[in-house]
Parts: sequence; structure tokens; C-alpha cells
Amino acid sequence: MSPRGILILGVLTLVTLTLALILGRPTGPVDTVDSEPLVPGLREMVNDIDAIVVTAADGVALASLQRDRERWLVAEKDGYEADFELVQGLLRELASGRRLEARTSNEAWHARLGVADPGVEDSAGLHLSFPGSDLPALIIGNLDATETGRFVRLLGDPQAWLSDRRLDIPASPVRWLQRAVMDIPARELSEVTIRHADGDTVILRAASEDGDDWVLMNVPDGRQAAEMWQLRPVANGLANVDLEGVRRHDQVPDEAVRALYVTRDGLNFVASLFEDDDGRWVHFSVSAEVQADADGEAVLPSIVADAAAVDARLSGWQFRLPQRKYENMTRRLEDLLRPEEA
Repeated sequence: MSPRGILILGVLTLVTLTLALILGRPTGPVDTVDSEPLVPGLREMVNDIDAIVVTAADGVALASLQRDRERWLVAEKDGYEADFELVQGLLRELASGRRLEARTSNEAWHARLGVADPGVEDSAGLHLSFPGSDLPALIIGNLDATETGRFVRLLGDPQAWLSDRRLDIPASPVRWLQRAVMDIPARELSEVTIRHADGDTVILRAASEDGDDWVLMNVPDGRQAAEMWQLRPVANGLANVDLEGVRRHDQVPDEAVRALYVTRDGLNFVASLFEDDDGRWVHFSVSAEVQADADGEAVLPSIVADAAAVDARLSGWQFRLPQRKYENMTRRLEDLLRPEEA
């Protein structure tokens, strides 16, 4: 894989997508002539929508989404990037969806359908609004018994409707995020070094091109390296890195574990890993070595520019990791040795 192929997911694919794709073929039932649109006016201006706010039943904003060119950002997560396909799919469904059947207009029955106003007693639905536009807000309630679609109601209108869309909308801010951080498998690496604050160090070097075989370099005298199946997860530390949370980078504690992953293309990923009351965190910084020509002048190959671009995308954030991923990225030397014989 070339440096440009490193999957800092969302960098290269999203820039080729535009909101012009929103009005592609709908995934739900075909529109009918007699039914009304879910959100009147949305279909005509869907590509001009710059903001969406999703509010929980208690009135607390779950996701304040703001469009930034080809990206969507989540305000509740310090402006981190949203899952573009999730937002795109939601807009497509809302723009293509219809109101199939009129249900109750009695406000006393709204809570039973999940379409009561946010913040009122027994409210259970989600509230979607489109700041900066004249579009009406929509309350999305329960899935009907036949699972045809969800009950909906325009805010300020007492009439509730059965829609033709299931509208599975995340009710957690984290689920609106672009969860994939990177995916660099072991076959793309040449060396992994994990150093703990007390000096304990693990050094792994690739012994095959396919990333299946690794050598533990600093095995103490009289000891043996663990089985290969125990070494591979450590070498795959940068593979399938998915976040469980994100926050702006502030500082890394002195006792953090430092892990260096060197790619075959010459990129250096430094992962600083630590735990606090909010979970297990990693901060990444990325660099590449500057080469020199025969006269000693600095040469800046494309790998340096690639490193700068990836670092700019990652280094401003701290990512909360799943427990298993964190453990594999912070192994100690003793963890990768066979037990001592009695």
C-alpha cells in the first residue's frame, strides 16, 4: 500500500462524495401519488441543507450536525467528523419518505405513538430540525406493529401520521461519529516498538512479507518468545482502529505508553496510550524522515507530504479505544514470553 492508500477512513472517499447523491434511489417503499412528503419542501432543497439537529425526548441535543464542504461535523464531539454515509442516508430517507396514513390528532395520544413534543411527560421520540432553513421540524416516533414505518408528526401540527420509512436514527452522540480511525494491517509494517514509562520494552520485527510472521527481538537469556498467534495481535495494533469516543487533544501524561509503528513505506506512527477516569485513550502523531541528496541538501519526497497530511488529521484528537485494542497496543515483554519452566 502506498502512503496515499493508508486508510485514514473518510479522508479520500468522502471528498469524492457530494450531497448531489442524496436523491438517489430510495431504499424504502416507492412513493405514491396521493401521500404527502414527510418533510414538505425538503426534497427540493435537500442539497442546500447545512445543518441538522437531532434532539432526544428529554430535550437534550444528541447531535448538532454542521456541513463543512464534503464533510459533516458533530458539535457535541468538538466538531469531529460525522459518519457521512449515515447523514447522507438519513437525508435521502427524509427527502424521499412519505406520510402514508393519518393517525390521531389528539395530543393526549401522541405519547403512545412516540410523537409527543420533546421534554413533555412520557415523550419518547426523536426531534429533527433544520436550522437556517424554513423547513418544519419532524418528530420521529415508534415503529408501527407491522414494521411498515415509523409514526411521525410535524412540530406544531397535532396530526400524527404513519410514514413509509423505518428511519433507524442513532440515539447516542458517539454513533453519529465516523468510528473508523485507520486500518493499517501488520503486512504494511516493518517494525513495532512498545516502550513503557518504567523502561519495559517490546521490539517486534517483520519476518515475512505477508505480516504473518514476526520476531520478538529482545528476548532475555534463558527465555523464549511466545507463540506466533500471541505476537500477531501486537503487530496488528494499527489494524481496524475504531473509536469508542473522541475529544480534542490536550496533553499526554508522563506515564503514557509509547508505541512506534514503522510502515514499509517509511511512515512513523507514534501512539501515546494512557488511561483516565473516562476510559482508555490513544493520541497519534505521524512523521517521515527527510532524505538528503548527494550534496547534503534536504529532499522532501511525497512521503513527507503524506505524513504531514495524516498527522494534521489525527494529531489534534485523542481517541477512546476498546479494551482489547488498548491491551494489544500496550503489551509488556513478559506478556510475549513463554512461561518460565519450574
